Amino acid sequence: MNNLSLDFSWKTPKLKRKVLKDVIIDRKSKYTVVYNYVENKQEVDDFIKLLKSDKYFKKATHNSFAYRIKQENGSLLEGKNDDWEIWAGMCILREIQRADFVNIVVVVTRFFWWILLQADRFKNVINSVKIIFEQDENN
Repeated sequence: MNNLSLDFSWKTPKLKRKVLKDVIIDRKSKYTVVYNYVENKQEVDDFIKLLKSDKYFKKATHNSFAYRIKQENGSLLEGKNDDWEIWAGMCILREIQRADFVNIVVVVTRFFWWILLQADRFKNVINSVKIIFEQDENN
């Protein structure tokens, strides 16, 4: 019989909240990325509401987000929202899963200037998340 040792040492963000404005600029579209520590779905909803009430984020074309929360019973609650930037929420969620983070919501905000980026927009969303996670690891 094989002895399996499963490592459930999930990572959480080092800071409670981090914001990187204009982390990527591509053909006049600007990307800002934010993460926030959360412990339940209500905190996700409250944070998104707070973020969207901010003057800077109100002006954005898209505030796509995803979250991953470790619940008391050990299961994971995951969710996403594209905010009309189709598939952006899934791209963010995949990066959270790859980094193995929990108790986090990540928002990628795009200010769109009417130049279509086609599939490059997914690369920009993914790279925005990677950049904020890399900076988290280096701090």
